Amino acid sequence: MSKSKLDIKLIINRLILFICFGVLMHIIFVLTTTERALLLYLNKLSIFHILLIILLMTIPWLGYALRVKMWSGFLGEKIKYQDALKIVVTADVASALSPTAVGGAPVKAALLLNRGFNPGNVGFMLTWGIIEDIIFYSSGIILAMFFSKELVFDIFNATTNLIVHNQTIFLTLLIIIIGLILLSKYKILPDILKPLHYLPVSFKQKLYTWNEKFRNSINEMQINFRKAMAFGKLRMIAGMFILMIQWFAKFSVLAVLLHAFDIDFETIQIYIRQWVVYVTMLFIPTPGASGGAEASFMLIFGKSIPSEISFLIVSLWRFFTYYYMLISSVTLYSIISFFQKMEGEIEIEVKD
Repeated sequence: MSKSKLDIKLIINRLILFICFGVLMHIIFVLTTTERALLLYLNKLSIFHILLIILLMTIPWLGYALRVKMWSGFLGEKIKYQDALKIVVTADVASALSPTAVGGAPVKAALLLNRGFNPGNVGFMLTWGIIEDIIFYSSGIILAMFFSKELVFDIFNATTNLIVHNQTIFLTLLIIIIGLILLSKYKILPDILKPLHYLPVSFKQKLYTWNEKFRNSINEMQINFRKAMAFGKLRMIAGMFILMIQWFAKFSVLAVLLHAFDIDFETIQIYIRQWVVYVTMLFIPTPGASGGAEASFMLIFGKSIPSEISFLIVSLWRFFTYYYMLISSVTLYSIISFFQKMEGEIEIEVKD
């Protein structure tokens, strides 16, 4: 087993502890915020609903892997779909340990580079992915302006009031953030405050090396963008279409939950409001937007969902769109690794 694989395995093992703790805290949250009698509502969540949710939450992985495969072929890089899927799943696992705005992009870049991808090609794929995300989130804000004007005004007023009534807290946080930025800039930030501090040493060294490669590949990235604009317009449109399918599959989980609990809701509002929820999550600095995601959901959907089961709904929504994905990603990563190992052993036997 190579050292890079061992490092990833160590990260996965650490993440399992994080997942267990997160799920435990989530269960405690459900039990303490939901009346025991209301837990009987869970009986309305049939096997059909659960299987449909599992299918919906699998689509984002499949779509993301397809986009990686599609752009890799365009750039002259060779990668099997199952390998692209493994990279996507691993990046998804890593994103749980970082703020939503950061996601798993650094790990995705590291894994692609570790497979021998040209740094300029990796830089293009990540940069174009960021551009796609910006287009997606911006589209959500624009649609909310047209279809949920009251929601936008409510969020603005709620945010303003929150800042006004907690000036001291926000001022303290602002000072801390500025202080951390300055400490990082002048390279005097304590190691314990650095996210990379919790990664294996060998993995950190590889990240630093790959970061330097990225910096030296700007010209190659520009060439790739010109190539894509000239010959890859259809891929750009297809990639954006696949991205939309990924997100709408994820958004549909809430629609399934509301259907299971017989809660009437305007369909377009289910999607647009979730769009806004995920935009707000970008500004929450905790790993996976933990805590803030639930608060944002309650702010945006609170008035539209019966108050007596609102906490149960947000708990189930968060479980399936976050904790379930973490558990599934670790499981799927292990399954893919097992079959790849078996395939490798078979190839060796055939050669012998």
